Amino acid sequence: YRYMKKNITRRQFLATAGIGAATLTVPQIAHSALAGRKRKPPNIILIMSDDVSPDLYGCYGNDSVKTPNIDFMAREGVQFQTAWATAICSPTRAMIMTGRYANQTGFYHNNLYVPQKGETKDLHKYHHSFAKLMKQTGYATAIAGKWHLGKGTPYSEEGGFDEYCLWESIGKIRKLSGNQEYKGGWENDNTTARYWHPGIVQNHKLLDTKPDDFGPDIFTDFICDFVERKKDQPFLAYYPMVAPHGTRVGPSTTPKRGSVGEIQKSTESDENAARFQGMNEYIDVLVGRIIQQVKDLGLLENTIIIYCSDNGSGSTAKSRAVERGCRVPFVAYGGPVKKRGLTAELTDLTDILPTLLDYAGGKLPQDYRVDGASLKPFFTGETDRHRDWIYSTIGT
Repeated sequence: YRYMKKNITRRQFLATAGIGAATLTVPQIAHSALAGRKRKPPNIILIMSDDVSPDLYGCYGNDSVKTPNIDFMAREGVQFQTAWATAICSPTRAMIMTGRYANQTGFYHNNLYVPQKGETKDLHKYHHSFAKLMKQTGYATAIAGKWHLGKGTPYSEEGGFDEYCLWESIGKIRKLSGNQEYKGGWENDNTTARYWHPGIVQNHKLLDTKPDDFGPDIFTDFICDFVERKKDQPFLAYYPMVAPHGTRVGPSTTPKRGSVGEIQKSTESDENAARFQGMNEYIDVLVGRIIQQVKDLGLLENTIIIYCSDNGSGSTAKSRAVERGCRVPFVAYGGPVKKRGLTAELTDLTDILPTLLDYAGGKLPQDYRVDGASLKPFFTGETDRHRDWIYSTIGT
């Protein structure tokens, strides 16, 4: 349907969560002074959490949660009151990567793909990846976290990522060269662990994780390391998080390990809600780590950090054609972004690809039509308007 306008670790977090969340102190950016300064294309860090509605953040009005770093980004950058994705995972990932709605990509639902050219679920065979287009303009590219996007791979030529650190299925792990044996944890009989003792592959190598290793920490370490190594050239870091989807750890002070080898969700709905909120607060800590790394490296004035989610939370929202299913948090912060705070302007995740390419100084390939529009004129202050309508669809 369509809307029209009228450095803290998981262990340290568990130890300190009872006395308050970690808060980042970052100096304000004088955007107007930077706007006229000639510089290299901006670095871009795109973070997308998994299954979080806007009402789970302080900046969107929830006084019971501790999300100081994302709230800071919203206050010092741009916070969209109304931003849409789709109501479920894979279609949103197709949307954000290609700048196209499902009527072009065929990705309507995790379990509903309408065959396009060649009847393939390899999305990027026929639809350009923002990573590939950014790489063609000279950007270093990396992805960490969760792919979950058809048969294609992010590290293929079409996918466009130079480096990766991903939670992988046992099927993908078994296809690795060198007969690498998986000895990590499991979420069930078929799914490798994403949180404690995770199944992670980094640049074609299976990581030898231990029971006390925590997946989101490993992914964040990878992003921070990539940013440091690539600080002298434009870089794009895409971080589609595994968290807090299917949270199988406890509230922030009592992580749940489950039985040996298998991590289970609680049968108590209140317990699961507490776990989910605790994990979402830890996401905020990880976002703070990334911002702090950018600041410490002196890159903040020329870096854009975007935070959003792939769909809404809960059984009454996710996968359903209701606004809480497709409405997501969306905040942007950094030197190339004018401070606006909360805005009533509309955006959806098809805007990501044209925005990134616009900042990079690149152009869309001939005859490649995107459904989104670049946010750069709005972010820089060139205009105070963006779009008059946004759109979302979900297959059933």
